[in-house]
Amino acid sequence: MRVADIWQAVPRGMLVAVVIAFTLLNGLGIWQLERLKWKEDLIADMARSESAPPVPAETLLAQVKPDWRSASLPVCDIQPDRLIYMHSEVGGTPGYRVLTACPLAPQAMLVDLGFATQKLPLIMPLSLTPVGRVRPFEKPGMVTPVNRTAENDWYWRSAQDMGQALKMPLRGDYFLVLDLAATKADIAGLQQGRLTAPLPNRHFEYALTWFGLGWALLGVFGSVIYQRYKKAKP
Repeated sequence: MRVADIWQAVPRGMLVAVVIAFTLLNGLGIWQLERLKWKEDLIADMARSESAPPVPAETLLAQVKPDWRSASLPVCDIQPDRLIYMHSEVGGTPGYRVLTACPLAPQAMLVDLGFATQKLPLIMPLSLTPVGRVRPFEKPGMVTPVNRTAENDWYWRSAQDMGQALKMPLRGDYFLVLDLAATKADIAGLQQGRLTAPLPNRHFEYALTWFGLGWALLGVFGSVIYQRYKKAKP
């Protein structure tokens, strides 16, 4: 088996395509390894923030990246007639995210009190000093139903519309997820909301997939060359 004979069996156009594809696939694998390091650093930073004591929301929101950090708000009176019930589900169980607004200069802040399977049996104002995690507002997805504000029927957090419904202008960048234990709030029918960011980390798997595809492509290309070489042998 001579090298010259093998080279004659190599389809030139396919060789160029394989080299380009192999480079791209391995580049994607390297990129995923870089993303893996970024995600590990982000998860470690989130873990550090979980043990950090809460700081006043005004101070925290002045920072560049306050996402999911622990913050406290001034005393807030939770009025039974100023609650918004936004459709949600936890573990397949339908229910509501219970939302309200708490004062914070210059605009109030939306507070997610937690999850409830039915409307809360509050009959009088409840005074709290909210402590929780600052979370950025999310945008509605393509299949998210439209909020029907006139019917008080909600499917996603809209600072503008909810501010009008709660009769209190809301800031539109971040809201607070209440930490029931830290706030010392015991509200019948209310379950704790998510206090940590959902940060799946599968970048190593993705990297292995891209590298595997690249080397599998080489294997297939090698098989093609070998078959062409066998046919060309006298």
